[in-house]
Amino acid sequence: MTEKRADYRKKQQKEKLKNVFDSFKRQKKSDPSIDTADQKTETQDSQKFESRENFSLKEERENKINRLKKRLNYAILIVVVLLIIVLFALFKL
Repeated sequence: MTEKRADYRKKQQKEKLKNVFDSFKRQKKSDPSIDTADQKTETQDSQKFESRENFSLKEERENKINRLKKRLNYAILIVVVLLIIVLFALFKL
C-alpha cells in the first residue's frame, strides 16, 4: 500500500531534524575546545536560520494557497457560465 503524503512529510521532517542533530554532534566531536560563548552563538545562529526557514515555508505555503484560491474561483466561474449556457439552450431551443 502506498504511503500517504502526510506520513511522507513527517518522515522527511524527522530525517531533517536527525541530520541537523548529527551535524551538531560531529562538530562537537571534532572540536572539543569549543567554549560556551561559541555554543551560544551557534545556537542563536541556528535558531535564526530555522526561523528564516519557517518564514520561507510559510510564505511559500501562502503563495500556494493564493494560487489555489484563484484556480477555484476560475473553476466556479466556468461552471456558472456553462450552467447558464445549458439553461439558455434548454429553454430557447
